[in-house]
Amino acid sequence: TESYNYLLIKQDSDDITARLDKIISDKKYKGTTYLKIGNDFEYLNANGDANADKHMTNSIDTCYYAGSVTKQFTAAAVLKLCEDKKLSLSDTIDKFFPSFKNSDKITVRNLLTMTSGIKNYVKRDNETDSVIILNPEIEEKTSKDNSEKENKNTILNWIFTQDLSFEPDSEFMYSDSNYYLLGEIIEKASGESYEKYLEENIFKPLGMNSSSFEPGEKTAVSYQGTNSNDSLLYSGVGYSSMGLISNISDLLKWVDGLLDGAVLSEESLEQMFTPYKENYAMGFYIYGNKLSHTGRTEDYNSMLSFTKDKSEIFVSLSNYAYSDSAYIYRLFKNSLKKYLN
Repeated sequence: TESYNYLLIKQDSDDITARLDKIISDKKYKGTTYLKIGNDFEYLNANGDANADKHMTNSIDTCYYAGSVTKQFTAAAVLKLCEDKKLSLSDTIDKFFPSFKNSDKITVRNLLTMTSGIKNYVKRDNETDSVIILNPEIEEKTSKDNSEKENKNTILNWIFTQDLSFEPDSEFMYSDSNYYLLGEIIEKASGESYEKYLEENIFKPLGMNSSSFEPGEKTAVSYQGTNSNDSLLYSGVGYSSMGLISNISDLLKWVDGLLDGAVLSEESLEQMFTPYKENYAMGFYIYGNKLSHTGRTEDYNSMLSFTKDKSEIFVSLSNYAYSDSAYIYRLFKNSLKKYLN
């Protein structure tokens, strides 16, 4: 695991800040970015417009669609229901979807670890792809005028009629459908809506008052850098797989709360943070002691990465299609190389 010379970073903090600022402006990155290294260096940059028409600029309070960063919240909710004995990771999902033809051989754990073989309702070349779209067969049946329920039914019906790509538990394949189904399982096991369950068991206890699944006045409007339509943002489409809207301050509260044991027991955290196949654990990729996930929905993209001891935390959220949070992170890390021990 890499470690930094924190004293040197502290001494050079003005210089480092200037270099990180330059990266953001050179790459025309629009959004809000935060980096913490050790206990003495914190960096925050907010750049671009949240809503040009209303003369609102991006800030630490601006909310963005966080894309697949949603998955770690879904995973935490599942593990919480397991702690409350309302669910078990070894439950086969025919318990929740009795008419789904392969459900008797897929477990809740398979969904969490992306080892179910269930095809993706979203089309992407890979999980860090720059453009993702709804599967065309789903695209033509979803609409922004549909109710959340109508759009959800379209997606679930599609998922349930597909053949599996492989035998459950035999391989890893990133599929948003896994986490979409987990949202339904959370609803069935808890007896309340997915959104309400997260709000009562995660957002409220941690003081994450800006996180939700409905856009509000603080939600950044997209720059519409692509010519895509916004079908991934329709009601019911992102859901428990990529529907979260949040901001930097809330995501920092989440990192604190999760690592400090305010959300889950130590045993649950251990399960959540243990890679199963291909470095994927439950809602995170794990590299050494670092947990990380990127997200993208239409013109929004995000990244949240942190070490288990909180010695490094990086969060970036953007409302511009040509911004790439993961790329900014790599450039930041590169510029800090000389401070490594």
